[in-house]
Amino acid sequence: MKYGQYWDAFYEKTYVKEARKALWDVPAALSVGKDLEIFQSYFHPELPVLDIGCGTGEQAHYLSAYYPRVIGVDAAPTAVALAAAEHTLANLEFQTLDAADPEACAALHQKYGDMNLYMRGVMHQVDAAEQARFVANLSLLMGERGRLYFIEVADNIRSYFAEATHGFHELPKAVQEVFVSNLPPHGINLEHLPRLFPAPGFNILASGEGHLLTNLTLPRGEAVRIPAVYALIAKGA
Repeated sequence: MKYGQYWDAFYEKTYVKEARKALWDVPAALSVGKDLEIFQSYFHPELPVLDIGCGTGEQAHYLSAYYPRVIGVDAAPTAVALAAAEHTLANLEFQTLDAADPEACAALHQKYGDMNLYMRGVMHQVDAAEQARFVANLSLLMGERGRLYFIEVADNIRSYFAEATHGFHELPKAVQEVFVSNLPPHGINLEHLPRLFPAPGFNILASGEGHLLTNLTLPRGEAVRIPAVYALIAKGA
């Protein structure tokens, strides 16, 4: 429940009251477009794609050009309302969903069947004590044929910013807000993957290091590119 409450307040404050964008809100071609180059050959093309943590819908909109049905879900009703108002395509829809809620995930799978899952910058916000349940819900949504692609903040995020700046005061304000929020990023690394997605229930098809582009710049003018890891996951051996 806390995820929905926190993120709904965030979207209401940032997008509605202040009319500004979140730090991760970059052109879809530079975010999901780059990810698509990695996961497109792994996703079953006839299955729906579920964009978990869809935000204001730009990523789901981009994916709708490549897949017959795309469902964007987010724990924040305000984000879902913004996405649905902005992106109106026949094969694209948006719903409020807390992916940490097993009953809600079971109902969604019953409605749509097996799905490919796309998740950008979500898992690093899940508390460690809740990660196993969260992964179980992802497994439920995938079913037997779906695949999961995710890219997440790496666990060296704090050292990255420490090396890139001389102090906390030099960080962009939006980054400062993230670090002092109620849900600061925990970060993951490649060594975590076999524990998060253990065999024989899961098969890690591919993984690697990358970055999450932001719309922020550091004091010297370079763009903030948050270190990240990605993985492609299938069910079974």
